[in-house]
Amino acid sequence: MKIYDVLWRQLQQKKSNVLLFIAAGLFATGVMAEQTGLELSLAEAEAIALKADPMLNLIDANAQALDEAAVADGQLPDPKMKFTLFNFPTDTFSRTQEPITQLRFGLQQAIPRGDTLELKSKRTSLKAVSMRAKNADEELKLRSKVRKYWFETWYWVQAERTLNKDMSLFRQLVDITESQYAAGKQNQQDVIRAELEFGLLEDRLTHIKQQQEAARAELSQWLGQESLRSLPVDFPALPALPSKSEIQASIPTHPALRIFSSKIDMDRKSVAIAREAYKPAWTLGLNYGIRDGNNPDGSDRADFLAASIGLDLPLFTDKRQDRRLAAAQKLASASQLALDDKYAAMQSMLERDHASLTRLAQRLKRYEDTLIGQAVANSEASLLAYQNDTTDFATLMRAKITELNTNLKALRIHTDYAKAHARLLYLAGEQK
Repeated sequence: MKIYDVLWRQLQQKKSNVLLFIAAGLFATGVMAEQTGLELSLAEAEAIALKADPMLNLIDANAQALDEAAVADGQLPDPKMKFTLFNFPTDTFSRTQEPITQLRFGLQQAIPRGDTLELKSKRTSLKAVSMRAKNADEELKLRSKVRKYWFETWYWVQAERTLNKDMSLFRQLVDITESQYAAGKQNQQDVIRAELEFGLLEDRLTHIKQQQEAARAELSQWLGQESLRSLPVDFPALPALPSKSEIQASIPTHPALRIFSSKIDMDRKSVAIAREAYKPAWTLGLNYGIRDGNNPDGSDRADFLAASIGLDLPLFTDKRQDRRLAAAQKLASASQLALDDKYAAMQSMLERDHASLTRLAQRLKRYEDTLIGQAVANSEASLLAYQNDTTDFATLMRAKITELNTNLKALRIHTDYAKAHARLLYLAGEQK
């Protein structure tokens, strides 16, 4: 490049022109923006994931199926129809030979014990409620996961951009030291140090790309090939976060807990059904018998009508009803314990993530208000001292690397803060 030749001649004349050379190199290089299509915003990533996720559609279909089953569970069993040839003579097979011969048509209707049908219908409806709570929880989890890996991908993309920008600077520093060493104006140690630092940066860049690819691979679970699109430079804004006390107050109604509370209600219905088993079951019957032929006096034989009532008496309950009631009660107690355990876990998550968010906010403010500026000032002071021959090349390199590390650390803290924010949004039950 012509500009390189001009700058190098100036550098040979006066060491202070290192600053001019570096500025010109950075201006010529710039930061390459990704050109892999339209940028994938966080909001679009969430929308794609929610639309494509088969689990949400599966759970919703199961809930609709349970709504239909709840109606069916509340209905009486289908009646039974019977057809009987009664007292049919086997010598002549004549329907008119004997007056007791009948063609009987009957209907039987079983009536389950007590309120069993109503309780079973309500229990199935509660299963549908539980499914819809699960669907809402899965949606919240999906948003949280997509945000987590979108933020992680964003961090590694920004880290690559930051490092690529500084790679140009370090490459030029290597060129300078090599050229000065060839001209006898630099020692070999500076050349080796510059090449070593540049090699370490290349390895670091490879690691960053590896982590970026891993984060995109996680996103591809929900986004497919859309996960390969470029990400915006600007950090997205998440929904406003409620206060800690507001989140704590909303946890009992969180979809994840509604799943457990619905299970408790279902188990209570199972206990009630078990209690109904101590009541008798009924069977109602109606029969109509047709007789052909005539009586001895020549009159037609009358048809017969019969009605019956049957009772299923639970007399011996110690091995059946008692055991089933005890089992249902134990399951209800277990469901309550599971709810208590889940509630405690979510409270712990709230304490942990809120504390993490608070500390990350403090650290991020410290970096933005102080440390980044100090790192830049230190780097510029080292460069000025180097051009005035008051410091060595190693100090200059350390200062530039410290500036790079400080910028990357600020990005990392910003990303971790957003992740903690997203986890708290999940606990708050944020839907949209």
